Amino acid sequence: MKNILFISHSAELNGAELWLLETLKRLDRRSYAPFLIVPRPGPLLDAAADLGLETFVVSMKWWITERSRIWRQPFAWIWNLKSVKKIAAIIRERSIDLVFTNSAAMNTGAKAARRMGIPHVWAIHEVLRGPSPFLRYLFGGRALTRYIVKSSVRVIVNSEITRAAFAGAENVILIHNGVDIQAGDEGRQSSIRRDLGIAADDLVAGIVGKIYEGKGQREAILAVAALSGKYPNLKLLVVGEVRKEGYYDGLRKIVRENGLEGRVLFVGYHPDLVDILKVMNVLIVASVVESFGRAALDGMAAGVPVLAVRAGGLPEIIQHGRNGFLIDSREPKEIALALEHLFLNPVEVRLAVEGGWKTVREKFSIARQIEGIERVLAETIK
Repeated sequence: MKNILFISHSAELNGAELWLLETLKRLDRRSYAPFLIVPRPGPLLDAAADLGLETFVVSMKWWITERSRIWRQPFAWIWNLKSVKKIAAIIRERSIDLVFTNSAAMNTGAKAARRMGIPHVWAIHEVLRGPSPFLRYLFGGRALTRYIVKSSVRVIVNSEITRAAFAGAENVILIHNGVDIQAGDEGRQSSIRRDLGIAADDLVAGIVGKIYEGKGQREAILAVAALSGKYPNLKLLVVGEVRKEGYYDGLRKIVRENGLEGRVLFVGYHPDLVDILKVMNVLIVASVVESFGRAALDGMAAGVPVLAVRAGGLPEIIQHGRNGFLIDSREPKEIALALEHLFLNPVEVRLAVEGGWKTVREKFSIARQIEGIERVLAETIK
């Protein structure tokens, strides 16, 4: 039995955290005993505790940031010195054999593993190089990826666009995200429709993800506004927690200015993701910061047609017209035109839904994800 210490950059339950939670849930307990560290209490901590895992809260700050916050990085590095010491103590007390860090945003696990002389694996969910990297390092992208490679026996990436930042590195391995195909609960779906005031003949579009500029909620709302005269029964569900209050306030203002109260519904974080997806007629993925596109896979698995921007790792998942639909930009006019096309072509949509379900089953299953992770663990623990 090998003891694995997993470190999460967040205690929420967004794409990277769900990837980690599924790994913790399905890891072979006959071979591996998982432990989890999170930087603060939250839904991930609660979910891991429900699995019977031993969990720890160690206060940590992101060592790399978005461009606007890059000046904070040296202060975070100093703050995290105490965190590294605490993690090293946990490694010693729990006889940890390997540290596994989830997300590039935390490097405390890599530092603690090095201090204790045990291997470290780093799972990267972010695009770190190129014209618009999600996270930036004070000393540049090349120095960042070099540090990650040198600090890890293996670096796991979730897409080809994520791997591109590590060109030439021999210890980088691609493991795609996996999702479950779930039937959902029809009673719960009916309850969601009733609670949100969705009628049987309403057309429901949805967008899922944290509410901030990168996810494209603004563009989706403006697309619905453009269609409101022609499709008075069109509603938009905005699902996700607020990350930037100023941006959220701006969205609410757009709703008021366009008379969309009652038609654009801010749902917040929703624990029953499959059921709220099944309420939708189409899922809009308007993000330009996706290294992979977990939301698109969730939509495919739920049997919902996915309309996505041709950005990040999304073209690696979606083949236009075969298992979903791609547009070249997230301009509201382009989203609106694509939505109307889907509303007017139900046969084309049905075939894409069938193709999406098949894609998830054959290429992006949870079983394939866990198989890849366990292979990495077996190769790296001596």
